[in-house]
Amino acid sequence: MGWWCSSTRQVWNWTPRPYLGALMIVGALIALGVWWVVRGRGRLGELEPAGHDVRSEVRGSTRGRTTAFVFGAIGLWAVLDWPLATLGAGYLASAQMIRQIVMVMAVAPLLLFACPPALAARVVGWGWRLRTLRFVATPYFAVPFAALSLIVVNSPTFTDPLLKSQFGSFAMDLVWVAAGFVLWMPVQCPHPGVRRLEGGPALVYLVGQSIIPVLPGFFMTWSDSPIYATYELAPRVFAGFTAVDDQTTAAAILQIGGMLFLWIQLSYRFISWAQRQMDANQAKVHSMARQSTSAS
Repeated sequence: MGWWCSSTRQVWNWTPRPYLGALMIVGALIALGVWWVVRGRGRLGELEPAGHDVRSEVRGSTRGRTTAFVFGAIGLWAVLDWPLATLGAGYLASAQMIRQIVMVMAVAPLLLFACPPALAARVVGWGWRLRTLRFVATPYFAVPFAALSLIVVNSPTFTDPLLKSQFGSFAMDLVWVAAGFVLWMPVQCPHPGVRRLEGGPALVYLVGQSIIPVLPGFFMTWSDSPIYATYELAPRVFAGFTAVDDQTTAAAILQIGGMLFLWIQLSYRFISWAQRQMDANQAKVHSMARQSTSAS
């Protein structure tokens, strides 16, 4: 059992090779979730807004958060452990892009939604750490940070050297995992002390996000030859699936897959926002009707 995935140049086989580092991270996440259900929720209780600068209403039911946590934990395990991590670190650029898209566009928002606001408030607090989080959760920081991070970790200048060692591969994975969480902070930050984008501004922000997966794909889309030595020299996983085919597939996954996840999010948020607007309008109409009846 290795500590983390890296390029080994060994002939590919389907013998399971779990990674200790990945199992520890996922295990720690599950342990935190179990602790919250068994003891933490009772100890921390509900958020006490009195005396604190609460800037957002963090919506979400216990059932919804639990579902998001389960799928988020499964997704995190899938992108960090064998076989996807092994394939992405040393055999297929397309597998690496699947890892990044699933993590950045699905796992990160799921885990942020799953985090209870009381837990986020207790971990971050209401002091200088919250001020830092407020800065990180602004679009002016989140979008450039995520875009630059994904461009760097997908640049051959950095990718090929880092994938040669477990620690280098871990550092690279850490960057795009962090980019995923930061990218969603403006609309999905679990801390009630952070003003989240909602309604129209949130939809505009998500549309602006669509450029993020496109930028790293330029490296692969406009090259007729393999740009990554790691994947060019790796033993073939599938007969006839060349390094150029793999690179073209990776670019398509990064760009089309990223757009697909974003538009799913956009659709869900638009429907939810529209439903809240209709409920608010109906409540206003009913209130006016009651006032009119009372006056008469």
